[in-house]
Amino acid sequence: MQNWDVLQLDDFLAGNPKFRITEINDEKVVLSGEYHLKAQLAGSQIIDKTYRLKFICTNDYPRKLPLVLDEGRYFPRSQEFHTYSDGSFCLGSELKIKHILRADHTIKAFFDNVVDPFLYSVSHRIEYGDYPFGELAHGEQGLIDDYAEMFGLKGKAAVLLAIKALGKRKREANKLPCPCGCGVRLGRCDYRFKLNGFRNIERRRWFRENFEKSFTPIERPKKDKKKRRALRSKRKAA
Repeated sequence: MQNWDVLQLDDFLAGNPKFRITEINDEKVVLSGEYHLKAQLAGSQIIDKTYRLKFICTNDYPRKLPLVLDEGRYFPRSQEFHTYSDGSFCLGSELKIKHILRADHTIKAFFDNVVDPFLYSVSHRIEYGDYPFGELAHGEQGLIDDYAEMFGLKGKAAVLLAIKALGKRKREANKLPCPCGCGVRLGRCDYRFKLNGFRNIERRRWFRENFEKSFTPIERPKKDKKKRRALRSKRKAA
């Protein structure tokens, strides 16, 4: 039987007595039941609600993140409410969640730091019409905004350069321009220490695949052929 001690299931179930294990084996553990949340963000409304949820965690956690699904059909199945057609939640970008959980992989930490903010935010949108934390954009722009906040960078070009660096060995990455925009190589800027902090979250291969699958290349501005010809003519005349 798979050792699920990393989740500290007993502690979580003791704090959530209406949750129970519905399946457990070497491949996965599944919990289902009622989960209560009472929370309030300063300046926003209180959310005091009980949800019927399902939690599915496979044996390759934390490499593969758990699924959380709405069994009570409280959340509309739409992109606007970050809930897929099967009832599973879009809890945020994979890297951000892993960054949040880097020091604590227990199920309590997952709910406290990932699930609870999601439940509060989307419930606030359903009940009161707005997202108290502000809504993250969908698709590529959402990832760029998310990564920019984590990396402490601005703009798509800087984010892509950071991901590119994380997909390389340190000695290769250090030859790239620093994503912070200081104008020197990454290896000469203290920003490399901040970026290297993400290397223990995922492997280089993950960053390379993420770079290729999740982002479109930045198109370079097309050069004006007429202007180039005119410039060459001036140079020859000189």
